[in-house]
Amino acid sequence: MRTVWVHTAIILTLSTLLFLFQDNSNQWLAYYHNGIAKGQIWRLLTAHFCHTNGYHLLLNGTGLLVVTALFLDTFKHYSMLTMMISVGLFISLCLYWIEPELQWYVGLSGVLHGLFAFGVCDELKKRDKWGVILGLGFIAKVAYEQILGPSAATEALIDATVLINAHLYGAIAGVIYFFLMQGYQKLVNK
Repeated sequence: MRTVWVHTAIILTLSTLLFLFQDNSNQWLAYYHNGIAKGQIWRLLTAHFCHTNGYHLLLNGTGLLVVTALFLDTFKHYSMLTMMISVGLFISLCLYWIEPELQWYVGLSGVLHGLFAFGVCDELKKRDKWGVILGLGFIAKVAYEQILGPSAATEALIDATVLINAHLYGAIAGVIYFFLMQGYQKLVNK
């Protein structure tokens, strides 16, 4: 359990440090499609730890703490850092290949959606009724965004467009990562 909170602290500390140096960090670490096309592949990962403003950081930091607390038992058995890196890369690669017109992106919310999806899958695997409730609510939230678009209030607060497709790609990545981990554990436990 301690490792989960250490990983959470690392992510929060990194995001906070990058925010303190926001002008430079966003310039060198944000997702810029053209930069990635020129070989700056670190942006595929580092963009998720950058934020537009303090409210954006606060929302994502709080979200990370809530997701960690909700799925603490699940995350005890997996490396959150590895999961976050995998989900973050999946999101960025989807943005790069599927949405080449998107030039700029920062934020952790897509990765949080991936962690949440992973946690829900684990709850459903355990046949926990809580997993069904969380899963239905999560599907409704992602579907709502896809149909009706992002929250205008959130966009005003973070001073940026909420990239709802990053949330969708994150959710998909979380589910894929869950099934990959299940397959990997079966292989290892043979």
